[in-house]
Amino acid sequence: MARGALPTNTGTRVFTGARAIFKFNDSIVGFASGVSGSEEITYEPVDTLDHLEVREHAPTGYRVTFTAQMFRTIAVGPSTDEDGPGSIKEQNIFPKFDDILRIQGVDALIQDKVSGKILFLLQTVKTASYNFNVSARGIVGQNVTFVAIRAFDESEIAI
Repeated sequence: MARGALPTNTGTRVFTGARAIFKFNDSIVGFASGVSGSEEITYEPVDTLDHLEVREHAPTGYRVTFTAQMFRTIAVGPSTDEDGPGSIKEQNIFPKFDDILRIQGVDALIQDKVSGKILFLLQTVKTASYNFNVSARGIVGQNVTFVAIRAFDESEIAI
């Protein structure tokens, strides 16, 4: 296949939300409407005497955060596939109060459902916060913020 040519039956090369699968702890998050993430390298300036400008910027840290926007659903009793997912606490996405000190962290990923390729992998994810908004004529949404130890894109993920 010539460089630039598309593999057979894959459609466009552009990754879209309609192709995205969001998995948290190996389970598909079925009512997610969006996910955004950030990798950050922190730097400290190296300042020296008798020198006005910074000599260099030394890397001192690495942080990963991401957020997921999800629709709030209502489950009938404990959440099951037939009832809908219900509470994010019931889904074990956000910990219940008594479980906060026992959080181990899980993996989260964004996968292309057409090719099956994992495009983003976040390791040792822990939920940091969530908020919700209820309005008179709107769909109730929840924004969940996570921290992670490490993020990888498809160039770093071993097949």
